[in-house]
Amino acid sequence: MLNCAVITCRLRSANVSLKKGGISFHRFSKLALEKERELILEMPWGKMSALCWGDPVDPPILLCHGRLDSCSSFRPLVQCLPPKYFYVSVELPGNGRSDHYPKRGNLNVIDFVPPINKISDYFKWKKFTYIGHSAGAAIGKYLNQFKPGLISRMVDVEPEPVYGFIVKDMPAWYNFYCSAPYCGSEGHKKFHSGTDNSPKYTYEEIRNKIMKTRGLSEDKVEHVLERCLVASGDGLYRLTFDQRFKCLVYSPFPYDSLYKFFTEPKTPTMGMFATESIARNSYKAFPFSMDDTAWKHGNYSHVILEGGHDIHLQNPEEVALHITKFLSDNPE
Repeated sequence: MLNCAVITCRLRSANVSLKKGGISFHRFSKLALEKERELILEMPWGKMSALCWGDPVDPPILLCHGRLDSCSSFRPLVQCLPPKYFYVSVELPGNGRSDHYPKRGNLNVIDFVPPINKISDYFKWKKFTYIGHSAGAAIGKYLNQFKPGLISRMVDVEPEPVYGFIVKDMPAWYNFYCSAPYCGSEGHKKFHSGTDNSPKYTYEEIRNKIMKTRGLSEDKVEHVLERCLVASGDGLYRLTFDQRFKCLVYSPFPYDSLYKFFTEPKTPTMGMFATESIARNSYKAFPFSMDDTAWKHGNYSHVILEGGHDIHLQNPEEVALHITKFLSDNPE
């Protein structure tokens, strides 16, 4: 078992600094919601951060972002969800303000299951609802297999990478995920050079780049950038992301095994798919993703929403309406 210790927990809604029970509480984000706290855990590889909203005595909902993101990207969605839950948005190692995993090794999606499990251990949750976006949905799928019964309900928001588990061309899979970035290729230095050697940008350059790449408005992109920038001098910034996430390894599955991996658990599950991803045929090879009857336990439903891969940031109000209904239709 991984040992962890709480470093601090900061309340981000107060206008002044104060101390309470030996823990510092202070405001350091203009975007913070009421009762927003930052939790920092000391892990064997370094510090891991999470944002929390609400009262810890309420039923827990854990949110997990995708690759190259930050936990604050869930803030607009949480603001639209029912206040009767306790929300924890974890920041995966190598993203936002969480420390990177040790250098030189590759990153497998399974490597990020233990940090999620550690959050539940810290709060002593016997069960919790899981909301995962993109690669975060993939992590949730593994945790649901490794710890049956721990996840009581699951929401997959644009789980496009999850369906990348299936592999028809094994040599191509090996070359992309393993050989190319880790065995002396041209990309090796880029993937392993660390934040100190990453490109520098002005704030406007980074903001515009992410707005264009992810289809976000100016107000929404601020939630992402809040936790993933470090000043490098001369008015320039670097992104804190671990570049190895660009080649995050997904273990290969044949189609039949993937189908069983998804549909065997009885956990109530909702899939949320964006029209732009569907237009790219991201889910074409996986008809069961949009066929509720293909899940033999009758525990699956799905919705299709207008927008791109970051629908939870682009349109948090509509996403929240569907999640709220799903939670109501599937009480714990």
